[in-house]
Amino acid sequence: MTVLGPLTVTDCGGTILPAGDLPRRARQVLAVLAARHDRIQTKDALADAVWGAELPGNHVATLEHYVSMIRRRLQPDGSVSNWFIVTRGGGYLFDTGRAELDLAELRGHIRSLDALPPDGPDRLAVHSSILTLAGQLPFPEDPYAEWAEQARTEVQLAAVDALLALAGAALPDDPARSLRLAQEAIGLSPFLESGYQAAMTAAVAMDRPDQALRIFDRCRRVLEEELGLPPSAELIRLQSAALAHRLPKPAAAVPAPAAPAPATGAEPVFLGRQHQMEVLFEPTAPPVVHVVGPVGAGKSAFVAELARRAPNRVGIGHAGSAVFRLAWLRAVLVDLGAGPEILAAVDGAKSDQPLGPAELELIGSLFYGPERVFLAVDDAADLDSASVAELAWLSNNCPRLRIVLTYRYPSQVIDRPLAALNTTVVLRLGPLSAEDLASLDDDRVAERSGGIPALVAVATRPHEIACAVAMQIARQRTRWMSEPAWDVLRLCAVLGPLSAAELAPLTGRSVQEVLTSIDDLVHAHLLSDEPDGTVRHRGTLIRDAIRAQVSEASCTHLRERLTAAS
Repeated sequence: MTVLGPLTVTDCGGTILPAGDLPRRARQVLAVLAARHDRIQTKDALADAVWGAELPGNHVATLEHYVSMIRRRLQPDGSVSNWFIVTRGGGYLFDTGRAELDLAELRGHIRSLDALPPDGPDRLAVHSSILTLAGQLPFPEDPYAEWAEQARTEVQLAAVDALLALAGAALPDDPARSLRLAQEAIGLSPFLESGYQAAMTAAVAMDRPDQALRIFDRCRRVLEEELGLPPSAELIRLQSAALAHRLPKPAAAVPAPAAPAPATGAEPVFLGRQHQMEVLFEPTAPPVVHVVGPVGAGKSAFVAELARRAPNRVGIGHAGSAVFRLAWLRAVLVDLGAGPEILAAVDGAKSDQPLGPAELELIGSLFYGPERVFLAVDDAADLDSASVAELAWLSNNCPRLRIVLTYRYPSQVIDRPLAALNTTVVLRLGPLSAEDLASLDDDRVAERSGGIPALVAVATRPHEIACAVAMQIARQRTRWMSEPAWDVLRLCAVLGPLSAAELAPLTGRSVQEVLTSIDDLVHAHLLSDEPDGTVRHRGTLIRDAIRAQVSEASCTHLRERLTAAS
């Protein structure tokens, strides 16, 4: 059984068993037991993991029903003597002595490292095995489940450790491979300095000091903007080494300067959003503008384009979950060239109180010039009341300042402090139109992406990469929706356009519940309405990504059910 990546169960002969046909809750019961394999789970603990606060009326009987169903579907000829879900101590246990489990194998490799010498070849072999197994995080079907969090973190850390160990081993003979491995580690854990250290060391070894300095700058921005922390002394030392490596050798002859390349007049590609962008530069633009759209709608790209069109007049901060409350404001001020006195006023702020009038006056001095200045806060929904109060003061006292706030949906901030920072203009970023995409001169982009900007960016990349991004977009956009939404997406991916009347029996839900999910999915630009009353996927990338997670046996079963129902 594999849980690192999509849940897959095979028998001894390699035949795929119909785990995908199990009801969602039954799959979750199986996944929780796999995550906590070889440990007895009481029925109460198991029910708490699967349902949380929404326990069914008789959760014990419901669990027993699901376990019985799992055994019948996955071990139809099994018995008490060989069931891999064992009843024991009033609960259940996933017995890895009766069924192979990739997560158990990975954990075995991790434990074996404790007995191996630090730099021996056996240790590197184990790290290679870990990396092979940890190519995907576990339980992607339930990306936000609390019970899966520990296993996901465990796998992610093991993969990062393996990448860095292999990067260090490759450095003397193959620094290019060392750099690739270190960059993969950064992608998995962008807040871990050791990944940046390994990447900078490899770049310097390849005689690429400029690349090492770019890696340092990326690390510095991540640490300051997200965590409110400065780079470590070791990273500063590597930066100094890269700067020294960058200097020309004294004995080297200075080559004649190359003739400059002719100007092409080409502008960086930014598709669509022209009308929304123009609003920000209108003389009557309001002091505060909200920019909203679901994950992948291009809110960050919109703010970056604003900075390109108004050079040196746009400061961008990221609210998110920064440890330092004013990390977003500090990033804005750095972008706008604030001096040390202003930055010191921010750095000395108390975490639980707004800045005082004197500090705000000092910060506001940056915005008193003749030209309009933009203060943009990306992912602003989580700004606390103190930050909102500071933004309100700046907006009310700096006439040339325009504040741009991005987040997902207006409903997201109804009960949050940001709602107090009201506006007359909310710019909604929907999908890009065929006209917006015409300049790409590739008709496949619109068909594959459905106009979703994050998918437009990867539409022509390798199919595996594009589908991975598409799956993440689909998961993020359906996170807030009711349970039938994902089933509707899945059914439309397998069966094509479907009506609410066809979807209701297939999902086991009422037509009204299905219609609510359809409305949510259309609003999130994942499905589109057809003239005949059916709905279909807007783009083929999300459709194909979801379809790839459904076994052929499940597809055949669903087609038969649809035919029987009609």
